[in-house]
Amino acid sequence: MDEPAADPAPALPIQVREPYSGVVLRAALWLAFLAPFFYSTYGYANWLASRRDHVGSIVFDWEHGIPFIAWTIVPYWSINLFYGLSLLLNDTKSGVDRLAGRYLTAQIVAVACFILFPLTATFVRPGTNGLPGFMFAVLGGFDKPFNQAPSLHIALLVIIWDHWRQKLDGGTRMAWHSWCFLIGASVLTTWQHHFIDIPT
Repeated sequence: MDEPAADPAPALPIQVREPYSGVVLRAALWLAFLAPFFYSTYGYANWLASRRDHVGSIVFDWEHGIPFIAWTIVPYWSINLFYGLSLLLNDTKSGVDRLAGRYLTAQIVAVACFILFPLTATFVRPGTNGLPGFMFAVLGGFDKPFNQAPSLHIALLVIIWDHWRQKLDGGTRMAWHSWCFLIGASVLTTWQHHFIDIPT
């Protein structure tokens, strides 16, 4: 007597790749919201702090030994490029939403701290020329010295570093770690932040 044929193994679900055009559109919509939200809230916190009679600072004596290295403004600025690219280079809309939500959360927390507990940077940068001079001039146009702790630059760096370290491997991952270290160190070597801003 023939045995009944075994039921075929259940088919594995086929993962459908989302159209990249939809992912890019979602990223573009998030950027269209995040960019003005950043500049408006960041600027508002700066404006509020500038109206105070006194804004304190937290500076350790050893920080006066940190050298000013003008060219590190390049890695400092590069986070702006990675901020946008990290949203645009995603596989899914949910991935875009998750990353954008992290950006937004970091900014809301940081700006709340800037408003409630403003601190000011005390170092006066020397004059610089060439590309670094231009980049410092552009930075000074909107980034006033009051938004210190926590460093939003470092918060976003950690989010972006974590996003890419999971996608890269081998030599590319090591290069990514190295560049992110440069970005992190640049907040001190550009005299843009004091040390307390990093761990906070």
